[in-house]
Amino acid sequence: MKLEKQIKVVVDTIEDLKGEDIITLKVLAQSADIEAIIITTGRSVQHVRGIANNIKIEAKRLGMKVVGIEGTETGHWVLVDLAEVVVHVMTEKTREFYKLEKLWSGAEGTGE
Repeated sequence: MKLEKQIKVVVDTIEDLKGEDIITLKVLAQSADIEAIIITTGRSVQHVRGIANNIKIEAKRLGMKVVGIEGTETGHWVLVDLAEVVVHVMTEKTREFYKLEKLWSGAEGTGE
C-alpha cells in the first residue's frame, strides 16, 4: 500500500474516533527507517487507547503491516508502529510535555 493511502487510512480512523489536533510529518529525509509520523491527541487515557486499538484493527484489516503497539498499559502515550508510518496517540498533557512536533521540526508537515 502506498504511503499516501496508509496515511489516509490512519487519519480517517483518527477522525472517525474524534482524535484531536492531527499532524502528519513526512520524515523520510530525517529517518532511514520510517517515512511518516502521525501525532494526535485523545481526550482521556481510554480515548487514547481506543484510537490506537482501532488504528491497529483497521490497519490489519487492510493488510498493512503492524510491527507493534506500545504504551497501552498506561495509556498516556501509545505508539502504533506500522513500519513506514508511526502513529503517536497522546493525552493533551503528555503531548504538551514532550512536544514531538519540535523534535521533527525539519520534517515536511501537514495539519489535518
